[in-house]
Amino acid sequence: MEFLGTTQTAAYCGPRKSCLLPEVAPTSLSQDSYQSYYLPGYRYLNSWRPSLFYKVSSFRPKDEGVGRLSAPLRPVPILPSVRAALYARYSPHDWHKANAAQIKGSEAYRHWGGRLNADSLRLMQDKEQETRQQQEESRKSLGQRLADIDFWRSELAYELERLLTDTRALDTTKRRLECAADEAQGPLQVALECLYNREKRMGIDLVHDDVEKNLIQVAGFLALRRVQGPKSHAEIPWTASVAQW
Repeated sequence: MEFLGTTQTAAYCGPRKSCLLPEVAPTSLSQDSYQSYYLPGYRYLNSWRPSLFYKVSSFRPKDEGVGRLSAPLRPVPILPSVRAALYARYSPHDWHKANAAQIKGSEAYRHWGGRLNADSLRLMQDKEQETRQQQEESRKSLGQRLADIDFWRSELAYELERLLTDTRALDTTKRRLECAADEAQGPLQVALECLYNREKRMGIDLVHDDVEKNLIQVAGFLALRRVQGPKSHAEIPWTASVAQW
């Protein structure tokens, strides 16, 4: 196909001639020789090495310039001082920047460590104060409880002594009542015997006189006192005949 206004002898219509420079290296070799940018401290040791550049340049392209690039390129001799400069991985600016970052991180760690230390000290003081308060309250409560226990122990001892005293008084009263009952047994027997002998009378002698009435009253009083105790002594009045007996 021909373009209007052009001839086939034009330079741009002819076949494309190859350049004297070598072709672009394959992707694998390019990735090995030209690495991406890394943060300070994470760059590889083989970055910016001249040997890799010459290794890539020694690639032999398959075109018209085969004869020109048939011999591999050799690294140019470099002085030791220049070689050390080429092999340097970081610049002074990178070093100062990394040092400033480390100082800033150290200051942050020191700040947080100081805050943690202060918080721990404050928490320890609070717990110590709380423990002392609880210990003081427990000591007061125990002292009050011991005082209450001593008070009630003394009260119980006093009540026990009173109960023992009342028990001894009741025992004494019981013995006295038993003795009084034993003593009343004799007069009762005498009164009953007198009444029994008066029943042996015959004829007109079986008179119900005042003496017989008093004997019956005395016998009933003694029998009732024996059964009911000292209460009958206050309810039944003493008569003159009973006083004589």
